[in-house]
Amino acid sequence: MNFPFFNRLQLKKIVVPTASESGRRAEKMLVDIVQELPELLLGYIVDTQSGSILSFYTVSNSYNPNQLSLRNTKLLRTMQEALANKAWVGGPLTDVSIILEDQIHHLRPLNELGWYCFAAARLADSNMGMVKEVVRRCTS
Repeated sequence: MNFPFFNRLQLKKIVVPTASESGRRAEKMLVDIVQELPELLLGYIVDTQSGSILSFYTVSNSYNPNQLSLRNTKLLRTMQEALANKAWVGGPLTDVSIILEDQIHHLRPLNELGWYCFAAARLADSNMGMVKEVVRRCTS
């Protein structure tokens, strides 16, 4: 049986699903990002190994971090395996930016923690350099 109230996301609020030290640390990172990018559409921090969301922020029910986090975790694992197997020439994976028609999606691995940070913003409100710099500064 499908209960719609189980699927509702808390909007415009940073949510930490687990009360742990890693959850509090991820929440702090996301608070800093939201303060510097108030036009953020969606942001979350995920543990790469387990795929579990440590904290998230969304402005709309249509931006569901639970659906995106699984895809992005798989994408990062695939890219890291390709780098390890030397399928791509180059250094370590620092970040991935994808520009859509009206949005920018930025994915930054936090290798020392085994996490990654995802941020999405409208291109009308921000630009790629701004999003990359804010995410880099707030997660380092």
